[in-house]
This record gives sequence, structure tokens and C-alpha cells, in this order.
Amino acid sequence: MLTTPPANSAAPEATPADRQAALDLVHGEIAACRRCVEAGFIPKSLPIFHGHAGLRLMIVGQAPGPTAGERPLPFTGASGRTLQGWLERAGFAPGALHEQFYLTSLTKCFPGPAIGGGKGDRPPSAREIALCAGHLDREIALVRPEIVVSLGRMAAERLDPTGRRLPLAELVGSVRDAERAGHAFRLIPLPHPSGVSRWLNEPAHRARLEAGLAVLRRAAEGGRREGYDASRRDGVSFSP
Repeated sequence: MLTTPPANSAAPEATPADRQAALDLVHGEIAACRRCVEAGFIPKSLPIFHGHAGLRLMIVGQAPGPTAGERPLPFTGASGRTLQGWLERAGFAPGALHEQFYLTSLTKCFPGPAIGGGKGDRPPSAREIALCAGHLDREIALVRPEIVVSLGRMAAERLDPTGRRLPLAELVGSVRDAERAGHAFRLIPLPHPSGVSRWLNEPAHRARLEAGLAVLRRAAEGGRREGYDASRRDGVSFSP
């Protein structure tokens, strides 16, 4: 009988099918999670994520957007269209966002609108991120991505604590060695693709984005030169 593994339990010798079976269990636990509801942070849990254990690329955002309950697939709204456009500028094909990347976030449920009537969504609190941290740890341990793209400062600093005192402008355009849940990966920070963000209004910041996309292109091409087929699922069946 399969049991859900701890975050560091994905041994290197585990087969892709074993990792996918364990990830399926994790997905079931995330779907049933009510921690933030019980803690009073959100009225209803609608966790959202997408992908399988055969992927070498992962995107980690801050939290799902307000349409997550209507369309249970990450990045299907305006932010997703922006992000797909960025990926195409980095050399990826149309549709790559939902085909080649495992998509997840620090917290799996929409945290609600901005407090006080401001634009955008409410950033998840440190406590909410902590309540969801075990889910992200097990996703990373089982998917074992080679490259993780973080969206926004919050996701970048949670995946690489050494960047917590650095402005986003110094993080975007870099490749950082990171480790989480016993798995080492290359972290490529990008800004958040939200339409309410003003960060890209600055020409210097737009230049940093282009540098970040160039870094992603080189990292992804390096993996392809090593013989990785992004469409291959190593014999693992998967239903989104």
C-alpha cells in the first residue's frame, strides 16, 4: 500500500512511475487540505496546481489568482498570457507554459483581494506560507526539477533565503544555486506577470526581465543539448 512520503523521501533510485504515484497521493492531500480555512485565513479552499513528475522545469508563483475556482488550471488568465509571452521570448513554443512546466505556488489557494480596496490580490501571510510549505516541499522532492522559475520577490526569497535582503532588480537576470526538501536546483527569478504590478514600468527593470529570459533560454537549451526531451513523460501516465 502506498503512503504519502515525507519531503526528503524521493531517493535518487526511485523510478519515474514511483515518483508519480507518490505525487498523485500528494496531490490528493493538497486537494483535501483545509488548513488555511481552519486557521481563518480564507473562507474556502480551492487549491490549484498542474503537472507531473516527469518534468524538469517548474514555476513557483506567490498564490493562485481569483479565477482559480472557475478554471482549475494555473495561469489561464491575463497573467498566464503574459507569462506565456515571456516564455516565447525565451525560445519556448506556444503552449509550453502548461505542457513543459510543473506549475505551483507558495500557497495553493487564492488568498483573497487586496485589503482596503486596493488593486490586485492580498499577498499570503507568512503563516499561510508556512501552513502550505510542506506541500511545496513534497512537490519539489518528487518532481525533482532541474530549473525552477520563481515569479516575484516573495517566491524568490522563499526558495533562496540568501536573496531576502536583495531587491528584485538584483535577483532577476541571475541564476542561483538553491536547495529545498533535499533537492538541489537552479533558481531563475523573474518578476510577477500580474497586470497590476508597476515594477516593469521602469526601463531598467524591463531590461532586467530581458536578461532573465535570456538566462532561462540558455539554461533550458543546455538541458536540451544534454538529450532531455521535454515532451517525454518517461512512461508515466498523467491526467491533469
